[in-house]
Parts: sequence; structure tokens; C-alpha cells
Amino acid sequence: MAQNESTPTRGTLLVVDGHSLAFRAFFALPAENFSTASGQATNAVWGFASMLAQVIDAEKPDHLAVAFDVKGGTFRNTMLPQYKGTREAAPEELLTQLPLIQEMLDALGVTYIEKPGYEGDDVIGTLATMGEKAGYHTLVLSGDRDAFQLIDDAVTVLYPGHHFKELKHMTPEAVVAKYKVTPQQYPDLAALRGETADNIPGVPGVGDGFAAKWINQYGSLDGICAHADEIGGKKGEALRANLDQVRLNRKVNALVRDLDLGVTVDDLTFGRLDADKVDALFTRLEFGTRTRNRVLKTFNNGEKPALTGKGERPSSDEPALAVPDPVRIADADGLRSWARTHLPKSGASDGFPMDGGWTLHAEGDARPGRAVLGTVCLLVRDAAAVLAAPIDTALADALHEVVAGHARAMAVHGYKEHLHMLGAAGVDLPTPGFDTKLAGYLLKPDFHADTLEQAAAQFLDLHLDEEREATQGLLDLDADGAGDAPDDAGADRTPLRHAAIVSALARHLAPRLKADEQTGLLASIEMPVSRVLYGMETEGAKVDRRRLDDMRDMFAAEANQAQEIAWSNAGSRVNLQSPKQLAKVLFEDMGLKPTKRTKSGSYTTNADALQTLYVRNADDERASGFLGALLRHRETNKLRQIVATLIDAVNPADGRIHTTFEQTVAATGRLSSVDPNLQNIPNRNAAGREIRSAFVPGEGFESLMSCDYSQVELRIMAHLSGDEALIEAFRSGADFHRYVASLVYGIPVDEISSDQRSHVKAMSYGLAYGLSTYGLSQQLKISPGEAERLKQQYFATFGKVHDFLESCVAEARRKGYTETMFGRRRYFPGLKSTNRNMRDAAERAALNAPIQGTAADIMKIAMVRAAGALHDAGLDSRIILQIHDELVVEIAPGEAERVTSLVSDAMEHAVTLDVPLDVSTGIGADWQLAAH
Repeated sequence: MAQNESTPTRGTLLVVDGHSLAFRAFFALPAENFSTASGQATNAVWGFASMLAQVIDAEKPDHLAVAFDVKGGTFRNTMLPQYKGTREAAPEELLTQLPLIQEMLDALGVTYIEKPGYEGDDVIGTLATMGEKAGYHTLVLSGDRDAFQLIDDAVTVLYPGHHFKELKHMTPEAVVAKYKVTPQQYPDLAALRGETADNIPGVPGVGDGFAAKWINQYGSLDGICAHADEIGGKKGEALRANLDQVRLNRKVNALVRDLDLGVTVDDLTFGRLDADKVDALFTRLEFGTRTRNRVLKTFNNGEKPALTGKGERPSSDEPALAVPDPVRIADADGLRSWARTHLPKSGASDGFPMDGGWTLHAEGDARPGRAVLGTVCLLVRDAAAVLAAPIDTALADALHEVVAGHARAMAVHGYKEHLHMLGAAGVDLPTPGFDTKLAGYLLKPDFHADTLEQAAAQFLDLHLDEEREATQGLLDLDADGAGDAPDDAGADRTPLRHAAIVSALARHLAPRLKADEQTGLLASIEMPVSRVLYGMETEGAKVDRRRLDDMRDMFAAEANQAQEIAWSNAGSRVNLQSPKQLAKVLFEDMGLKPTKRTKSGSYTTNADALQTLYVRNADDERASGFLGALLRHRETNKLRQIVATLIDAVNPADGRIHTTFEQTVAATGRLSSVDPNLQNIPNRNAAGREIRSAFVPGEGFESLMSCDYSQVELRIMAHLSGDEALIEAFRSGADFHRYVASLVYGIPVDEISSDQRSHVKAMSYGLAYGLSTYGLSQQLKISPGEAERLKQQYFATFGKVHDFLESCVAEARRKGYTETMFGRRRYFPGLKSTNRNMRDAAERAALNAPIQGTAADIMKIAMVRAAGALHDAGLDSRIILQIHDELVVEIAPGEAERVTSLVSDAMEHAVTLDVPLDVSTGIGADWQLAAH
């Protein structure tokens, strides 16, 4: 019943492929940014609601229905048993959200339909036919090309492109333009081509082009089959060999269009929701006010519903992003005048936040060693000022004066980054009252925001980046009218908007930080550490470029030599980086017995597997020769890559490497290093340690000092558990691991073998890191039974350690988080997950978090104390690196003894434990020689 353009319609029916939209939403939005405190993923629900709302707003249908597949097979599986048989199971995080999506649709007053024994596509086909017969123009929102057969003058398919915003309106003309066949002929084309995603085999070698050519020549699939003998060449042969399959394909891909769905089109109205149901669900999913209002307005005839549920946040909690008209400031007097008028008076408050709080936001390049200041925005509730580069000396002095006088009421996003940018213009930034980047990290340490927009999404329910990614421009990012600066602000528009986000973040996060008792960590540890790291990053570490070049060439030569030996044993120039080619050489050509399979079903060739194969086939000259060379090639090639990365990172202006120490990445509280990553320099083999020899004292300095904690995590475990035997092991002064082994095995210290010592050492560290019995057996190359017996012996000796580790997990399960000695929290929603692997991983992490997090806190406190001690003593020596449990100090002439004393004291007395904190120090002409 096709309608032409002159035929009036009763309205528009939107039919949605529910599974297609849910998949699109799930994979478009990062799951880690969308989950509840209990661990329930919500990205598919949030994306589904947002995307559907935007399509409704754009297309303005007056009738709506959503079709879903039903679990289990359909009649198509009877016809074609392998139908969809190769599809991987949907991720569990998505499957748990499908019932929530349906619950949401029910609360929103939207009809969703399932039909046992049939696919959602058949429901869609039936609804489209019903709509057409009832005189509606029907829109089908689907990413499945099978829907193209429904298209005619009254039915249009909305087909997403690579980005969701690229919703193609597939009309009859669009299908002909794309596939050179009509919508009615499209199923014939699909039958010939096949459908890989559905495991439907087509004619080998025949794609859309040839299929369309045949259809246009013979009119239909039936016509092609009738004239199959006339088609020559290999494709003709392939067609004749697959005629039965092609005819079956055509039956399989035909959509059913006459199901009894128990509804009429008139039943598919929407626009009246159940406010209480919606409020209860959105509260459970922890959706914020902005999401609620934006989505609900669409499903409530354009009106914001009055939600009455107790989960709704008061409207005053919704952060406003309106930006006042900015004043452009170009001179010192103008800045001082603006500050006197608008910034809070000194001493007006004890700090941020308060009514007079304000925001400083700078944009530019914050990379150490090449930082550049661009725009600076100053923002209070009713006024904004913009300073654009270049900032002259007088204006820089005035900016420092203004900031210094009002720092306690100031909020920034990324104190360390602002130190770099403002420092590039000669402005020293005192410690602010609040840092939204660090505050967000303390509140959600497992969430890492690479951008300010991601922080806004997580904490303010402003999903700017995610919505752009999910819909690529379809969404109205400021539906509530909040947003940008006036058009005449020009280039100031984005920095001002960012400043407004920082201001909203500060006012939102400050009370939460206080409620979670994290404010002290921010003020006493994290912001002081930012200041120390800024100095370390600015100074950088001097390297001997010639030594690095020589090492790169040496490692490259060794890697090439190992490759030639491997090729010689393989008998071919196999790609040593290709798992597929390696598997062929090892398991087919050489006939070796594989270790285990990967998830995809192929045999693994990872480092552990290769090492096992190497040991297992030591008597096979060819196999051991190939495997030994392969392992050597991997090791030396990795070292070459590390050295090459260091060379690329050398700043030509000063010959130093200015790494960036990330303060908000590791959930444990530890620092990490990027551009380049100095923490991945190996320290367990001689070749890796040799790389450290390239780090040398810079001009005006005579040596490097390495200071590191000895067994810090085990000492923390002894303290937190209160285990007297373990505490005594540390206090004894004897070799710790040998002493502990004597207790575990019940024999004198001098009778402990090296194997027994190493086994107990692995056990001690393994417990601190949540190592499983199986993991311990793999590490020690012993059976799981032996590993379990060793574990039981250990716990029998150190009973309180066992009780403490058990209590860590139990407490985390009860409270939802663990705490360090200093109150740093880490949250574990995975403890309540229905996924066993996720739950087990969360238990291991919860067991380790208090220990590793406390070690991180202690190192940070030690850094601040050590840097302060060197400064207060008026010394020129300075901390340049922090790697794991180690500080590296550049020693000025004549200061070695004094620096050793000050830094050792700062580290040893960072905190008082029941066991002494042992610090080892060494001084040398390079980093490696300073090792001890």
C-alpha cells in the first residue's frame, strides 16, 4: 500500500530496533564512565535514552514502538542451523542492561514488543506494514540492512553511519543509488552476497556489484536461477554450485510482515510517562538532573515532569554554566582594578568553597620543558575576565600579586599543569584552595578523566564528549540554555566555558570531598606533591646522549643477530612479531606440543608460553635454537624501543628528559610516568639496568643519589596486621626472607636453602599483591598443591596476616571501599558483580589496596618532606626522579653527606610504624652506579 508524496498521512510512526540501538549505545560510550556505585554498568541505558530522545526530537513522530529479539532460536535456525552461529555472545555488561532499557521504556510510556520464535526484525516488518496500512509514514531506526526490504514511498529506514549523527534516510531512491537495485530486489542481492554477520554464506566471489548486475539483467533471483547455465566464468560456476544455498538464503532473509502482535498502531502513542517509576529507576541508575530533564522532556510532550521521588536532587544542586560577559584585560592596572571590584577580600573566608570563591583557568601547553601560556580566565559568579597571550612582565607581576592575595579562595583544574603554563609566563602560582582534578581523583580513583569534559560527564552529568561520540552532533549540548559566553567573546568562548565547568566542579566536589573525609588528603598530600612534581618535571633528568645512541645501536644489532639465528632454525624469514606465523613454525613445522589456546581458539605464543616451550624442548636442537633466539630477539628489541623512546624525549635545549609524572592515573595512589615512561626501564637484568647508566648529573652537579625503601609493602603489612612474628622478623636485623623462611619451615636460619628463601619471599610479596594459589604455583614452577601447602604453612606461622587480609576484603564488601592509613579510599563495586571473574579481580585488588595505597601515601609524604628539607637547608641539590619506591637526587658539589642525611631522615620518618622504615642510599657518577 505504497503512498505517493501527494497522499496525506495520519502522522509518523517510529519503529526502533531495540537491540541495534542498545549495541550502538554500549560500544559508543565508555563503560567505565557509566556505572553505579554497586557496579551496574549504565552506558547502554544512558546512550539508548539519549539517542532515542534526539531522534524523536529531530523526526517528531506521534507514534512509537521498540522491537526486541527474544532469547533462544527462531524458525530461521530450523531452516539454517548455523544461522548467526558465529556471533560472539554479547558482553555481560550489555546483557544486564537490556532489562533496564525495557524497564525504562515502560516507565516512559513507550511500547516495546517481543515475539517468541521470531526476531525483532520480524516485529519491525510487521509494525512497518501495520503503519503503512493505517496511513502513517513509517520511520524504521535500525542498523540492520535486512530492513531495507521494507522501504517504499511510505517507509524510510534511518540507518546509522560510522557516527550515529550520520543517520542516512534510506528511501527507495537512496537504495537504488547505493546498491543499483530497488528495495524489493534488495533481499535477492543479499541472498547472493550472503551476510557474514549472520553466518549466511553467499556465492563465493560475488559481492554487491555482481549481484546487482545479474539482478538487473535477469530481473530477480528466480530469473537468475532460471538462467544460471548462461552465466559463464568462475562466478557462474560458483553460482551453479550454490543455487540451493542461495534459494535458502532468500527464504531466511525474508522478513515476516503479518505477525499477531496484539496491538494496533493507535495503541502506540507516547508522551505521558509515569513520573514515580522514572524517578525510582533513574535514581537507581544514578542518572543526574540534567540527564533526567533532557530525556524526560522528550517523553512528556515537551514538558519537564515534576518528579516527586526522594531520589531527585534539588534543582539548586544542578550546576549552572552560564558565563557572564567577559572583560578583556591587557594591562596590570586593569587587572588590579577588576580584582579589587570582583575578587573576595583577603581573609574573607577560611578557604574554598564559599560565596566569594572564584576560579582561575589557564589554557595552553602544560608539557614540562616546553610549556606555553595561552589564555587565562578569572571567573566569579557574576563577572569574568580574560587575559590573552602574550602577557608582558608588568601584567605577569600583577597576576601573581592578585592570585597570591586570593589563593585560598581559588579553584583550579590541575594545579601542576597550571604551574607549568603560568610559570612559562613568569607567574608563580601559590597553592590554591581547591583543585578539581585532584579532588575528582580522590573521590573516584578508578576513574581517569583525560579531559575536563570527561570530568564534567562523571561528576556534573554534563556528557559533552560522550554525547559527541555517541551522536556526533545530533545532541543539543545545551538544551537547558546553560552554556557559552556571548558570541562577541570570539576565541575566549571555549576557555570561559571551561572555566565555568571548573567552577561548577569545585562547588559540586568540595562538599563531597568533605563528606568522604578526603579534604585533608587533598590539602596535606596531593597539592604539596603537585608542587614538588612541578619542580622535578621542570628540572628534568640529564642523559648522556652518546651513551644512549650507542646502546640503541647495540640492542638493534643484537636483535638483528637473534632474528637471523631464529630464521636459520625456522628455515624461513618468519615475522617474529606475528603470532600466526610463529604458531605455524612451532606447532606445524616443528610439531611442538602447544601450551594453551587464546580466547579466539589459536595457540598462544606469549612470553610465558615461549619460555615454557623453551624449557620443555631443551633437547630439541632446532626448536631450542629457534625459541632461544626468539626470546632473545624480543628482549633486545624491547630494550631498543625503550632507548629509542628516551632519545626521542631528550629536550635539545638542555639535553634533559622532562617526563610527566601522572598524579591521577593509578587507582592505588601511586605516581606514574609518561612522555617518556621511565617506570618501564627494566631493573631485573643487567641489560635493562645498563639503560640507567645513561642518566647522569647535569652541569653544576657532581653525582646522583638513589634512595629507596626496602620491603616497604611488607613492613606496612606487618604494621597493619599487628602480627608479632612478622614484626619481630623485621626488628631482628637478620636477612628478612631467610628469617621468615626459618619460621615457616621450622628449621634454623642457617639451614634455609636458596629455594626455600625464594619460595617464602614470593609468598610474602604474593600475599601483599593478592596472588592466588595458582598464580603462586606458576611463579614458583611448583604444583598448585605444593603452593597451597606453602600458603597454609605461611598462614599458620603468621595468623594475624591471614586475618588482616581477610578483613580487608570483608570490610570492602561491607563498606564498598578500602582505606589506607591516611584515609585514602578506593572503591570496589566489582565485589557485588554477578560476573565471577570481575568479582574475583575486585577481591584481589581490595586485599592489596590498603597496603599499596599506604605505600603510595608514605612515598608522597617522604617526597614533600625531602624537598622541603633540601630547600630549607639552602642546598642546590634537588630531587629529579621518583620511580616506584625510589627517589633520585642530583647532588651539587660538596653536598653529598648533608643530602644523604636529610633525604634519608625524611623518608625514614615520613610515618611511624611498628617496624622501622628501612632506607637504602647510594651515590654514583650515574644512576646505575648509584644503585645499592
